[in-house]
Amino acid sequence: MAVSQTMASWAGFFDAIAAKVLIYVPALSFAPGDACAGFVHVQSATYGSTYPPLHCGVRQSVTQTLQTWLLAWREAFTCVGLGLRATRHAGLWWRSALSCMAVMALWLGLYGYFGRFFVELSAMLALVSVTGLLGLGVMDGVGTLANGPATVSQMGNLAGGLGSAAKALLSIGQIALALLALAALFYVMVFIVGVIGTARLPLRWLLLERAKAVVARRYVAWQAPACLDASAARPAWRRRLLLLLSLLIPIWAMCVLISYLLAWNVQMVYGAAAENVLGTEQQAALRRAQRPAIFALGLLLCLLMLVPVLNLLLPAVLCTSVCHLQRRGWRATGSPINVE
Repeated sequence: MAVSQTMASWAGFFDAIAAKVLIYVPALSFAPGDACAGFVHVQSATYGSTYPPLHCGVRQSVTQTLQTWLLAWREAFTCVGLGLRATRHAGLWWRSALSCMAVMALWLGLYGYFGRFFVELSAMLALVSVTGLLGLGVMDGVGTLANGPATVSQMGNLAGGLGSAAKALLSIGQIALALLALAALFYVMVFIVGVIGTARLPLRWLLLERAKAVVARRYVAWQAPACLDASAARPAWRRRLLLLLSLLIPIWAMCVLISYLLAWNVQMVYGAAAENVLGTEQQAALRRAQRPAIFALGLLLCLLMLVPVLNLLLPAVLCTSVCHLQRRGWRATGSPINVE
């Protein structure tokens, strides 16, 4: 298929970049000793100032992180290409297309019949969001209401009064535009989340078991790794507590929510795809080691939603690509098992 060949070419592109990281950047090297001593000061082209060299451990950490994410993107493109190829078998493609069209028809009917409810829901969410932005100081208040009452000199000055009124009207207009934009955004987001959540419901019995059987044919002699160790896993309550605390930081909370939404589809299918293949502890350890690839795969699948016709195959591609990711056994650099 042309699409799978394109995914394979992108995977080769990321593989070439990851292979050349250590060739063209000798300062960012895993080799200790000489690599650290050979690092020279960086000269500023503008001011001619000199910056001290980074510590060897910092350079190794930066190189390891960069190489891990490049290889994660390569693995995500490879798994999507293999997943698209696997959708040709066991009737996966037409089952996926019919389920997507049925879900879209269902939600279009709900939006048409309960349109007022969804409009009011979007307006309420937008109002709460704007109120929170005003409370945090991200948005300015309404002119004189935000800056306090007008003084005697301002009241006697006609030009000053008109200026304050114009400023207040401008602030009201900005808030109204922000409300309309956020309401439209939430109106669309509720529809997208509803469609994705509903399309996930029949995945297990309609597509996932068939996808596991199709992918298993490619890995006939595959066995679960015996050295996956879940002893270093954090307790579940600690992860949930850290997540709740991170949501209290305004800017960081948005980044956390976006990352969880991108990996949400893959995370929800990951456990079910590994049933009868990996044990519970092995699933947790492999999920933790494949976290960069899971994020990259989730982002890539979200981008595929924007491609007409191809987005009808997304449920089947999700199941097959996750099965390929687990059986290929990719792991981040620095995990107990090397990257394959």
